[in-house]
Amino acid sequence: MDVRMGEVIAEGKTKIIRSIRQRPDLVLVESKNDITAGDGKKHDVMEGKAEWSTATTCNVFRLLKRAGIPVAFVDRLDKTHFYARRCEMLPYEVVVRREAHGSYLKRHPDVAKGFRFSELEVEFFLKTTEKRWGDYKLPKDDPLIVFSAYGSAMLFPPDVPISSQQPFLAGTLPYSNKRDYIEFIARQTFLILEKAWDALGFRLADFKEEFGIDVETGELLLADVIDNDSWRLLKGDRYFDKQNYRDGALLDAVKADYARVAELSAQLGCDS
Repeated sequence: MDVRMGEVIAEGKTKIIRSIRQRPDLVLVESKNDITAGDGKKHDVMEGKAEWSTATTCNVFRLLKRAGIPVAFVDRLDKTHFYARRCEMLPYEVVVRREAHGSYLKRHPDVAKGFRFSELEVEFFLKTTEKRWGDYKLPKDDPLIVFSAYGSAMLFPPDVPISSQQPFLAGTLPYSNKRDYIEFIARQTFLILEKAWDALGFRLADFKEEFGIDVETGELLLADVIDNDSWRLLKGDRYFDKQNYRDGALLDAVKADYARVAELSAQLGCDS
């Protein structure tokens, strides 16, 4: 495709989304070399990360596409760009957990780190910035969402024991009627990747993902990216993902892990 880039639709800490002038149904996703932690409080530029992130994401989405998961991914353009179907993104971050790590331990301090769930745990978080949701001022960004059986939602701080708090806001959230289908796709996606990484000798502990609605077809799609920033991937007790960066590992060591995961991701879904 002869790509003529349009305007920047969105830019985050690690990627840029651009329109494509001759294809209004598609966007171009560009990875950046930035790596962040602690909601951007920790930030470095890691040469090579954009290429490794793009490779990992494209390999993951190719596997998921072959497995029948509805994904926004279309094809890779070059080392740091790929095409995706243009979506209206849902304001949710969906986290699927096989093991207890990270913020889950803050909400459930009675659960041991690394505890393995027999059934996958799925959590929804509301994506917010500057502690605001519409006209509401929030105590924390990205609060935990607990949906009721009737479709309403309650918001909780994401870093406080859930048993000791009350919701700070309750109401109806957009696309909450699609929650069950989102959770179904999220679970299926995790199981596919869990099996693929297990075949390579690694353990997928958790991952986060986002969803969107295709602007032309109205189809719900797994969108955004799934790369080495998106999951916890272990061999024994050793992380090979962004957790090492969060924990203060030297940048060269983090780079080596990202490069290795990108290389291994090309084997996802292979029989060997």
